[in-house]
Amino acid sequence: MGGHAVARAGRSTRMNRQVGSGGAGLRSMNARDVLAALHGSDEARTVADLAGEVRLTRPTVEAALAELVQMGWVQEVPPEAVPNRAGRRARRFRFHAAAGLLMGVDVGPHAVTCLISDLAGAVVHSEEERYDDHGDAATAWAVIRAVVERALDAVSATRVLATTVGVPAVVGPDGVIAYSVVVPGWLRAGIPSLISSSFPSDATFFDNDVKLATLAEAEWGGLRDARHAIFLLAGRQIGAGLIVNGELTRGANGAAGEIGGLDSVDWASAPVGLTDSFDPPLAIEQIFERAAEADPAAVGAVAVFARDIAEGVAALALTVDPEVVVVAGEAVLAGDAFLVPLRRALSSLCLSTPRIEPTSLGTRAVALGALARSLEHVRDAVLELPRP
Repeated sequence: MGGHAVARAGRSTRMNRQVGSGGAGLRSMNARDVLAALHGSDEARTVADLAGEVRLTRPTVEAALAELVQMGWVQEVPPEAVPNRAGRRARRFRFHAAAGLLMGVDVGPHAVTCLISDLAGAVVHSEEERYDDHGDAATAWAVIRAVVERALDAVSATRVLATTVGVPAVVGPDGVIAYSVVVPGWLRAGIPSLISSSFPSDATFFDNDVKLATLAEAEWGGLRDARHAIFLLAGRQIGAGLIVNGELTRGANGAAGEIGGLDSVDWASAPVGLTDSFDPPLAIEQIFERAAEADPAAVGAVAVFARDIAEGVAALALTVDPEVVVVAGEAVLAGDAFLVPLRRALSSLCLSTPRIEPTSLGTRAVALGALARSLEHVRDAVLELPRP
């Protein structure tokens, strides 16, 4: 994945990059293999277990473990008690997930969510705050700063190795924010620069919010085993992410899936049309919740909303030929009142109708995807783990 890193000063935590046939390089290569085995395991492992998995001798594994313990990436844990067995118990080791922290931030147009995890990706703290005046850059920055600072204050002073921020903007393959139709004033006010310079993190990345949510669904949600799929964000904001051949597709300029920019699709007007169909206008969440409760007016309005966005989804489906479309956003609150008319509209537009399923990740998909991006950076650039 692409991302723009803002490096900070500090002691390097990277594995030794020395390579070759000599002793030091070989030890680091062995250490990477042992660390990869521990990082991918939820349980402590014995030297014999590790030697069998990485196909190295016990003395070589013990030397690698000593190196990793000294670096702080691995911990030795007490031997497991075995009843009725005498003799020396096997030494056990595990990845030291608490050696650092990762941060994922969803900077949405109506809410900010911050998740902090350990280096295994387990969330240790979360903060969220909603706000209304998203067009005002000063208000947005005040909320972003307050949410992130509360999250950081709630955890220990452990070093944050990587932060990824999901933004409602097109982000190029170089990680630079190209433009935002949703919040252009944020870019003019320099909010990305404020984020990069204000919070303690070894590296900071920016990425498109919908693509991060798609990544989260592929990592932990309904797209985990999908080869070809669409992630659809539907509600206040409408956007799509694409999975092709099991990988998140970004495109040459980071704009893959941005079909809502076409005037003929006009995804931008669909949420406005939905809320304005009530007099006085209702909050979009209220409309979807009323539809779920079978309120006739809300059911009809949500069905129109589903048909309004179906043409854009169908265009993507005809391009990707997905097996499944996972839906997130406020529209999920309506349940079948939204999913059924969307499925019906797609069946009349597509050559084959994919499954339509609601997200299992709730409202945190973008922030979870941001954590996944931060974790990917640590795996690749800090721990230098071999690719599976």
